Amino acid sequence: MAGIFRKLACSYIFTKIIGLLFTHASFLMPGEWLGETEHWMAVRHPRPAYPVHILLIPEKPIRDWLSFPADAPELYGEFVRLSQRLILAEGLETKGYRLIINGGEFQSIPQLHIHLVSGEPKGAAKKE
Repeated sequence: MAGIFRKLACSYIFTKIIGLLFTHASFLMPGEWLGETEHWMAVRHPRPAYPVHILLIPEKPIRDWLSFPADAPELYGEFVRLSQRLILAEGLETKGYRLIINGGEFQSIPQLHIHLVSGEPKGAAKKE
């Protein structure tokens, strides 16, 4: 069943629908809305895997990190400013944080999204 979903998720039509959702219907995104710039939006992950789990999503349809345009300084600059603002707003500068980009078989939807996470994954064994 997972293979069927992956094929559907990677299909051209589904990719276009996801792109339209992020570009024109971002208000439908599940999760608490945390901010937006001209090119990026930030929401709390609707099914967080970490105590702090935020998604940073470009509003432009970009399939994955390999499709991210290297010649778009405005996208990079806005990403840096938005992620830094969220890190400070969440008090993560001293607690620690990670920025995670999944790709290939590890990417669940065909739209680039970056995870800003902090803490241990939920369900992980506690360190002693």
